[in-house]
Amino acid sequence: MTWSEPPLVGSARARALRGRSAGGTLAVLGADDAVAGPHDVDGLAEDYALVPHRIGGDLPAALATLAVLARSDDTVPLVLVAADLTVSPVALLDVLDGADDTIALVVDAAAVVDRTSAPAPVRVSPARRLVVGVGAAGRPVAGPTAYAVGVLRVRGADRAALADALDDLDAPDAEPQAVAGTRADAFDVALLAAVRADLAVRAVSLAHQQVRRGAWQLAGATGSPWQQRLRAASRGNDGVFSTLAIRPISRRLTAYGLGHDWSPNAVTAVSLGLGLAACAAVATGLWWAWLLAAVLLQASLVVDCVDGEIARFTRVSNPLGGWLDAVSDRVKEFAMVAALAWVAARRGSDLWWLAIVVLAIFALRHVEDHAYAMRARAQLLGGDGWPEHRAERVTGVSTAVPPPPGRRARLVRDAKQVLHLPVAERYLIMSLGLLTMSPAVVLWALGIASVIALAWTQTGRLARALSGRDGFRSDRPDRRLADLCDLAVLPRPSGTGRIAWQLPGVLLVVEAGALLLAAGADTSARAAAYAWLAVVCWRVYDNVYRLRETGQNGAAWLRRTSGVEVRIVVLSGIGGSLAAPAVALGVGALVLAVLSVGESVVFWRQHLGRKARQG
Repeated sequence: MTWSEPPLVGSARARALRGRSAGGTLAVLGADDAVAGPHDVDGLAEDYALVPHRIGGDLPAALATLAVLARSDDTVPLVLVAADLTVSPVALLDVLDGADDTIALVVDAAAVVDRTSAPAPVRVSPARRLVVGVGAAGRPVAGPTAYAVGVLRVRGADRAALADALDDLDAPDAEPQAVAGTRADAFDVALLAAVRADLAVRAVSLAHQQVRRGAWQLAGATGSPWQQRLRAASRGNDGVFSTLAIRPISRRLTAYGLGHDWSPNAVTAVSLGLGLAACAAVATGLWWAWLLAAVLLQASLVVDCVDGEIARFTRVSNPLGGWLDAVSDRVKEFAMVAALAWVAARRGSDLWWLAIVVLAIFALRHVEDHAYAMRARAQLLGGDGWPEHRAERVTGVSTAVPPPPGRRARLVRDAKQVLHLPVAERYLIMSLGLLTMSPAVVLWALGIASVIALAWTQTGRLARALSGRDGFRSDRPDRRLADLCDLAVLPRPSGTGRIAWQLPGVLLVVEAGALLLAAGADTSARAAAYAWLAVVCWRVYDNVYRLRETGQNGAAWLRRTSGVEVRIVVLSGIGGSLAAPAVALGVGALVLAVLSVGESVVFWRQHLGRKARQG
């Protein structure tokens, strides 16, 4: 076995099983072919506390035996493994020691070059990451996107349904061609049965791990299985600069942190502290402090990657951690823009208006991205027919697995990522801009880059929506869109409009404009207006990431007492009646901060309390 194959990564605690699905039944399918094979069944069973059963013979007999085994006990998971599979047990941690779901291990099609001897192709739903189609037993799958590695863990509650589905496959009147007279792998047919039984089979992607199934193999990343797991814990799709420059450094720091049992939330706090220290250094206006701030910003970005890598490696991620990670990034950006405007004001140049514009564009882009993504997800989930894997229900879709992207496609993808301006690219702009010692250069660079990114996404999305090329259907609305609109009394959107996802961003722009009008030309008032907008943007991000992590939004009382209409009415009163609005705007920002942050703290305490009571 390779469970303890050196070099190891992390402490024994970091590598330990979490026990979320301890114990179970192990069924090795096709065992007759694996007598001389490399698969160490006994070792795998010992590592994960599984009771092994070897199931061989012809396909109908193997399926019948598996059905009996599936019905034998519904209190523990049933783990199905292809006998010709060779993979480190380290690669199976996310499947065999994960949440209590029915899970299949897959490898994304883009990572596979050898199509001829690859395992069964599958289609994974992008909305739920469920396996919704399997090409096995002579049946094609429409639009395949991945390959089944050869591991399926069925939770105890789903074992009876799997057994019934296996019996149906073997029944004389239930597509006998799917079993008899067809060369098919027992594992692939069992996975097909699970999907056709409407079981929610969650797809867990295998990345950077060495794996072989029969004559097909993937080399994986260099190093031991634990080093490969560390590489897989480092996301590779979060931007060009991050992938090429930040992640290679963060993985080294993550390896050290895993060896010393660092907490992901503590790492997030350190990243936030480094970012705020950079902002404080900028606020001094000293040239050497700006150089230090440029370095601290990049250090904060590196550390910010570490918390997620530790969480994925150790499987200790939780909604609060995801929320803290995302919101802390935004807080650092808010503080940096404020520090730049503060220094400019001390030097005699009022750039608070530009800071307000930059901050509004930041928030507009993020809320628009989230609203559009939720719209697309609602469209997918509202599709006709479930399960969508039935081949006869899908017409005009290729059954061939698409080839991996070529060099040109990868370059185009990278260019699009840069145009989208992810967080690493924004931090790079700030760090390089700080070297000029000019607040105006940094703010204008951020503003122009953000406008280009906004124009890039808006042009494409609006063109597809208005021309009808996005396939939008009003009978599949995004019900969550209403939660993104911080409206107090006005009707919230139903999501049935073709461009309804734009509304949260429009409301944000309107409020930013109202703040600029209320502040007028007074520098102090503009600074207070920036503080007001920063609280509003924090509230937007708090809501976005709360919805993303928990599916719940802010309290109704908060929206009704301080929603966007209420705030704009107050701003109208301040701008129309006060000659010196700075104090009123500052007090308003403070009141909003107390209400918004206080409600968020109460929410998370209640949410964590419910989770603790649920075990």
